[in-house]
Amino acid sequence: MTDEKKPKGLAERQRLFRERQREAGFTQRTLWIHVEAEDAGRRAAANGEPCEPMGTMHPLSWAAGWVSETESMGPELVEDIRRSKHP
Repeated sequence: MTDEKKPKGLAERQRLFRERQREAGFTQRTLWIHVEAEDAGRRAAANGEPCEPMGTMHPLSWAAGWVSETESMGPELVEDIRRSKHP
């Protein structure tokens, strides 16, 4: 016999990944994101508005859109948004 490792299948790799994530303190959740609220959050970030989702239709979706949009910006633009809220 040889010591060659048999390639792991997709299910095995996913199981191992989930185990590593749980050991690192993560838990898996499924979220429903409201598309219109997410788009509104993206537009707000693109317009330089601060992250203030609480008065919106679905705050979690709005915040997810805002965060997603700011990830595509440079760090200096995000810092400008933060400063505009807290002079």
